Amino acid sequence: MHADSFHPFGIGGGSQPGTIGSIGYSETVQPGSQLKAKSQTVMVVTGDSPTYYPYWRGIALGGWDGIKWYEIPSSQDVPVRQQPVVAAGATIPRDDLPADPLRTQILHNTFRVVVPFEQTVGTVFSAGELVSVSNQPTTIRGIMTSAPAPLPGPIPALVNVAGDPSAPQSFDTIDHIHFIRHLQPPYSYSVTEAIPSVDVADLRNSGTDYPGWVQPYITLYYGDRITQGYSVTRDADIATLARQIVDAAGATTPYDQAKAIESWFLVKGRFTYTLTPPRAPTGVRPLDNFLFTTRRGFCQDFSTAMNVMLRTLGIPSRQMSGFGLGVLEEKTHQWTVNSLDAHSWVEVFFPGYGWIPFEPTPDGTNSPVNRPATRDALTTSAAPTTEASSRPRPNLAEVPGTPGTTPIGSTIADIGRPLLIAAGVLLLLLLIAALLVLRWLMAVRDVPRIWRRLLFLGDRLRVPRHSGDTPEEFGGRLAGSVPPLDAELRELARLYTRASFRQGGLTTAELAEARRAWARVRGSYPALVAGAWRDALRHGRVRAAEDAASRSPEPTPRP
Repeated sequence: MHADSFHPFGIGGGSQPGTIGSIGYSETVQPGSQLKAKSQTVMVVTGDSPTYYPYWRGIALGGWDGIKWYEIPSSQDVPVRQQPVVAAGATIPRDDLPADPLRTQILHNTFRVVVPFEQTVGTVFSAGELVSVSNQPTTIRGIMTSAPAPLPGPIPALVNVAGDPSAPQSFDTIDHIHFIRHLQPPYSYSVTEAIPSVDVADLRNSGTDYPGWVQPYITLYYGDRITQGYSVTRDADIATLARQIVDAAGATTPYDQAKAIESWFLVKGRFTYTLTPPRAPTGVRPLDNFLFTTRRGFCQDFSTAMNVMLRTLGIPSRQMSGFGLGVLEEKTHQWTVNSLDAHSWVEVFFPGYGWIPFEPTPDGTNSPVNRPATRDALTTSAAPTTEASSRPRPNLAEVPGTPGTTPIGSTIADIGRPLLIAAGVLLLLLLIAALLVLRWLMAVRDVPRIWRRLLFLGDRLRVPRHSGDTPEEFGGRLAGSVPPLDAELRELARLYTRASFRQGGLTTAELAEARRAWARVRGSYPALVAGAWRDALRHGRVRAAEDAASRSPEPTPRP
């Protein structure tokens, strides 16, 4: 059965591991699936730029049963509660924000959702932790230990309801926030969000004094909930691998250990990002197949593997599902978020600062957050004083010499000055060349010019171009020479054909899809060209760049 039968917009959902789903937001995360591209604009976001949380968060999943992630159930030790109604504009009761208000960045964003309500499961998206939703009532689900524990059961007990005689209680952490009313698209809502604004030193020094409610995020199988029919014996191998990674990196704090594991997945050539990874054999867990056999997968596989590794080290983490930022429109300063931006990543809990995102997926689109090293670097834009700048200047006075001769210091200065000028000019020329190349790549927004960049790349990679080739035939050969970008290159060839020959060209959604595919290709473009030039120089096969336009003509776009 296809995952779409269960969720029309699901990212790897389905009844069994290995099913095929469509790329899109889902509140189920299950590694080992295969995805098919199904482009569709989901929403447009305006407002503040989330510097330290480059995602639109949807749901946090804390439970892992060896096959899939699920929401943590309620128990006597860790009660999960649900507040049925939070009025529009009301402050959401929560205690998982940084203890120091100065360590919090407050943002304001407006979301305009254009897909049917069911396709986002009525989720309220945000960058970081939601503080309030200005124009829509919502319902909240999360852990709340400040109130008496509810009776065990699958449905969390309601709290803070109208008529409740007790004082309103706050959530220790929140898993998801949904709209109460069914909204007809397009609909808009505005949110206030809080993001931890912390530096590396803060996180390294945060310690491991975790509150009791964090236990479900540390335990690998909370409540011993394990899917039957699969062996968990390789958990020991995963734990050993995690320990080897952090030991090799000399990582001792939870932050350094998390960064070490994140970096391990991002090493070029170690793993391959693909939407169609090989399926696990019958009875083999998809996680084990990905980590120890194929090393091929997409965001769900990478984030799951990192989460499991962290928990074997006793580091609290959870699985996030939502979207990447999308495509930023330069003129309107708004993000267009497509179904293809659906993403899954990792959050790690740090005492005093809350949940911090980590990005182990080498997809060329989403990148790890680079935080300032210290609080001074975080709070001031002034350049720190370096050791070199604090040293006393050397004595540059002329050395007394024999009358009629040139002092030694003067001779060195006379020789060195032209060399410094020449080096400065060369550096300036290299900088200008680099900026021109960067503009040549980054400024491309229309499909014909994207296609010309791909023709240039194909010539550098010595991809054959035959007379009478269709764009899709050439695109297929180019994709075959760059397997990690196979899907993107084929999609760009298809869209270029459509832009050239279809009356009216591309739709807005197709253009956004083309730009998104190009963004992924663009990230690897300089390295591919540089590698091709090195190979050409090594074999004496350097060709002029003009050859890229001197062979088969491109199709002429229709007016």
